Amino acid sequence: MISPKIKLEIEKSPLLQKVVDAGRYDNDWSKFTRTFFERIARKINTEVTKRVVASPYLVKEYLLFGEDEFENIVFKHKLSGMDDFIGYLQNFNVQKPYLWISGKTLQAYWNNGNAKDKKLNVLLTFLDVELSQWDNWKNFKINGKEDQKGANHNDRHALQLLKKYYKGNYYRYYQKTDGSQILIKAPFIIREDSKEVVVIETKTVGHRYKNSTIAIRDGALYVDCENLDWNEKESYIFNIGFETNPELIFGVSNTLDKRGRALAIKNILVKNPLKYDFSQIQAIEIPFNQHFEKPCADSMLLDFFRKSQDNLIKTQRFFSFNDLSSITDNQVMHL
Repeated sequence: MISPKIKLEIEKSPLLQKVVDAGRYDNDWSKFTRTFFERIARKINTEVTKRVVASPYLVKEYLLFGEDEFENIVFKHKLSGMDDFIGYLQNFNVQKPYLWISGKTLQAYWNNGNAKDKKLNVLLTFLDVELSQWDNWKNFKINGKEDQKGANHNDRHALQLLKKYYKGNYYRYYQKTDGSQILIKAPFIIREDSKEVVVIETKTVGHRYKNSTIAIRDGALYVDCENLDWNEKESYIFNIGFETNPELIFGVSNTLDKRGRALAIKNILVKNPLKYDFSQIQAIEIPFNQHFEKPCADSMLLDFFRKSQDNLIKTQRFFSFNDLSSITDNQVMHL
């Protein structure tokens, strides 16, 4: 959630007071419409663009978006690199500025939605907060307690089962999503926070994910996660059945590839008997041709994924039967 300090300063900003009459609804922004937040977003985006052009380090250090998101921007707009992107920003006008943050996202934040770190950086850039103070602003608490209102969307039954049987440290294995012959081994943790709320976190190479919702239905664990580093969601379904002490848990994750196309990925969770520091563990790559001297979890998982034919299910943006019939057999094999 957005910290109360950031929220208050946004609401008090003189630049935004000029945009709309915020005196309605007793200044309770949570009651305002999407149109209100679209106007706010337009002004924020205009000011942030000016600050980025004046201080390019904000994007060169990937403070406002992740590296993968920037690759998408370069591909989408046919740019040559970061300097070209800075020049591209200079062509935007006040009526249609570059979209750093949307009115929909702002409205969600003012209604207890989960806030992504990069989007908070956008708001702090708009407020012209010194970079050295960003963490303090993001972690600001009221009377020493975090504002938890609306934060727990977890299914109650799921909480009880996860706490009793599935809490702990895991490694998540899956084939690299670009289709290369590489197995990813990523940390995955199910834990309780200080408020006894179940939290599920995982990582990929360069990205962090945290649950927004958790549910258990018919022997399957459903987890929706938010990417903490850029604007993306990832969903997981794991087959937990009625096993109370699993060594392995099979499942699938759904996300987007670098071109924004839907992608399904086979996942296997391996329970780790020893605790590790999640903040210090990063996802690693294991080439398919790597040799192990002795059998171990990594070698067995690598052998399984090498033999498996359906590690990734790719999709295309086709919208007609003509598109479908034009696909060659070779293209079908590589979708």
